[in-house]
Amino acid sequence: MADAIKAFGPYAAVLAALVTGLILGLQARISRRAQLRERKQELLASAYEVSIQYAEMAYAVRRRRADAAAEERVRLSEQLREIQARLTWHEAWVRFEAPEVGATYDELVTHTRTVAGRSMKDAWLSPPAADDAAMVIPTSVVDLRALADVRERYMAAVEAHLRPQGRVRRLFSHAPRPRPALPPSPAPAPPTAGTAPGTPGGPGDGTP
Repeated sequence: MADAIKAFGPYAAVLAALVTGLILGLQARISRRAQLRERKQELLASAYEVSIQYAEMAYAVRRRRADAAAEERVRLSEQLREIQARLTWHEAWVRFEAPEVGATYDELVTHTRTVAGRSMKDAWLSPPAADDAAMVIPTSVVDLRALADVRERYMAAVEAHLRPQGRVRRLFSHAPRPRPALPPSPAPAPPTAGTAPGTPGGPGDGTP
């Protein structure tokens, strides 16, 4: 036994080094994956945030100052231009980094431009807020509820992409509450013997 231990002695250091290297390599790989996941979470949340910012411009235009019309046109137009540039950048990034999320984000951006863009056009054609009461904007004036479903689909796609790590919904502070799922439809009855189976019967861009 002593001879066997003595014979194995020269290889013990090599084996220990191999095991240590394996552990360090595994730890580095786990760390890189965690960093990549965190970066994706941040950027996918940022993509969602900029779509919210675009939609919120409908309220900003309504609440523009009445005593500085020219300055407000420049300020809001520049702000909108910057948001649109960020939307375009995020569309390209999401499509490249997470193709399975990209189509859903494109849908979110398209619907946001349509719904919020129409509200912005109406806002520019309406007089600016002249008093405190005009700062309260009801849904009969600016209604963004049509965006709830497409926002929910985007968040679901992000969660599926990041699963099993999951638990990223906390990143979406503006997310609407999820609605309860509908019960599954009953399965059709199988055909009886000798019977053939049946067969199933311009968006606004918001610029002034």
